[in-house]
Amino acid sequence: MPTTFLRDQPACRLCHHTTFATLPSPKLAHLWRCATCDLVCVRRIPAPEELHAVYGEAYFRNARSDEMGYEDYEQDRYCIVKTAGRRLDHIEQYSHERGRLLDVGCALGFFMDTAHRRGWDVEGVDISQHAVSYATEQLGLRAKAGLLREAGYAPGSFDVITMWDVIEHVTDPVAELAYARELLSPHGLLVLSTPDIGALVAKATGPRWMGFKLAEEHLYYFSRKTIALALERAGFDVLDERSTGKDVSLEFFAKRLRLYAGPAAKGLGWALERARLERASVYVNPGDIVMVVARRR
Repeated sequence: MPTTFLRDQPACRLCHHTTFATLPSPKLAHLWRCATCDLVCVRRIPAPEELHAVYGEAYFRNARSDEMGYEDYEQDRYCIVKTAGRRLDHIEQYSHERGRLLDVGCALGFFMDTAHRRGWDVEGVDISQHAVSYATEQLGLRAKAGLLREAGYAPGSFDVITMWDVIEHVTDPVAELAYARELLSPHGLLVLSTPDIGALVAKATGPRWMGFKLAEEHLYYFSRKTIALALERAGFDVLDERSTGKDVSLEFFAKRLRLYAGPAAKGLGWALERARLERASVYVNPGDIVMVVARRR
């Protein structure tokens, strides 16, 4: 399918140019790529108030997690906690004191709870009222429902802000990062992760890449180049960038493998079920999620 260039469109949120190119697959017709900076985004950016309807209880438990959300976020707590521990190990290489940490997009609070148990003074914010209710009522954590800019945090309140798989969901990533910068103490850290559309596995699998979601969920698709540019324009200096993985159940791993390997992977799921290993976990890093540590300039 040939690339079509579309001119005089609404300006790119990253470089402010107005020429976009279509992506070479009918399955990705809802996306386009900025012809200047290469940022990929949905053709129509929803208004912030439209997003609240997306992140209800069904987002955290549904049978089509390959398209949107999670199969069972609460059931996967043991995997999320393992991943949280790995990421906190990395953060603590740069932040030697366990001060105030804000988790933006805190979901049900499992990362927050892990950080709290390690001695961090933790708060969270999430657009999902369902998620925040769980974090506050079930885990006893401090969290607010709504958008970051609505939460009312004072400037300079936090030593570390984390955004795990969040920046691709917001309507204006540079503005969101710039606002987070104002909430950090001098020389405070922002640590984020996001799917990397420039990764080898993303290019190899094309429209079947598991980073692609429905238009209502992932609004932007960053590469290492474009997320670094967004951070720079928001007032951060990048200290470290690297691929990162996640701890996942073997059952989930087998299901995702079937998306890529097809019928050849069915035997793995059968073997796991026979051995009763579905709930065992494994650390998986295919190289298509980038984690960045940045310091407030």
